[in-house]
Amino acid sequence: MIAQKIAENFPFISNYFSMLFEAKENRFPQSIVFEGLDAYAQCFFAMELARISNCMQTGDENCNCLNCRWIRENKHPAVNFISQLHYKTQGDDSKTVISVPQVKNIEKSLREKSDYHRFFIFFDAKPTPLDKIHLQSIEKYSPDGYNIFPENNWSLNHINVKTFSTLTPNILLKCVEEPPKKTTFVFLTKNRADLISTIVSRSQCFKLPTLIKCTQVAEIAKMFEKYPHLTFQDAFLISENLQDYIKESETSTDVVLDSILAYFIQELKVTNNNEYILKLQNDIKSVADAKKYFSASILEKNVFDTLLLKIARGT
Repeated sequence: MIAQKIAENFPFISNYFSMLFEAKENRFPQSIVFEGLDAYAQCFFAMELARISNCMQTGDENCNCLNCRWIRENKHPAVNFISQLHYKTQGDDSKTVISVPQVKNIEKSLREKSDYHRFFIFFDAKPTPLDKIHLQSIEKYSPDGYNIFPENNWSLNHINVKTFSTLTPNILLKCVEEPPKKTTFVFLTKNRADLISTIVSRSQCFKLPTLIKCTQVAEIAKMFEKYPHLTFQDAFLISENLQDYIKESETSTDVVLDSILAYFIQELKVTNNNEYILKLQNDIKSVADAKKYFSASILEKNVFDTLLLKIARGT
C-alpha cells in the first residue's frame, strides 16, 4: 500500500500505518509528530499518508485516481503545507514565522464541511534553492510521480517553537485538540522537544531515520582522529577542514553538524569508560548549541571555531 521507496526506508512505521488503513475502525491519528534529521523524508511520508487516506480506489502506490494525482502534484485542496511561505492569507506579510492569520484560516476551514481527509503539514521553509543534500534526499525518498518541489526555489526545514509567532500556539492547540473527523495535523521536527509541549502531548510521535550516510560520518570521524585529546591547534585545524569539506562536497553546515553528532553518538554506544561517556555527553550538548547558533545566523566559521574550542577545552 505505502510506496515502496517509503516502506523500504521505514518498514516498522510503514507496517503500523498499513495496519491502520486496513483496520475497519477509524483510528487514524488526529495529530502526528515526525522527528529525525531528514525533513524531506518526513514530508514524503506525510504526503503518502495523505494520498492513501484520500485515494478513491485501493491506495496502491500506482493508483492514478484524481486524488492521488493531485496529491503527487501538491495540488490537492485538502492537503496543505503550512510554513512561513505557504498557506498565506491576503494581507499577511509575515515572512519569518507562522502567523495568527494563517492559523485562524485553518480554524475557519475546519468549520467548513469536507468529503476529503484533510492534512495540515507544518514545517519551517526558507526562500533558498535546494542544495545537493536536499536533492539527494528528494531522490532517495520521493515516490514515483511526486512533484512537490518543481521550481527548486525554496527549501524545507524542521519546525520548532521559534517558527510560530507568540500568539499562534494557543489558537493552533484548539484546532489540534478537537478537530473534525478525517483531519490530521503533521509536524516535521528534528526532536519533539523542539516543539510546543502541549502539541506533542496530543500527538502520536514517530522517529524516522536520517539520510546521513555511514561514509559521511566516517569522513568526519577521520578529522577527529585525535579526539578526545584535542589541542587548541587541532581545534582550529579541524574547523578549517570542516569548512573546506562543506565547500568541496557541496553539503550544508547543518548536515555536517548532524554528522559530528552522529559520530559522537556512535562513540557513546561502544564505550564503557565513564570518563569518556561524560566527555561525549558534554560534547553532544556543545554540538546542539552550535546548531542553535548557526540557526541564529551566526557565521559558519565562528560556529565551528567556538564548537571545536569548547571540545578542546573540555567545557
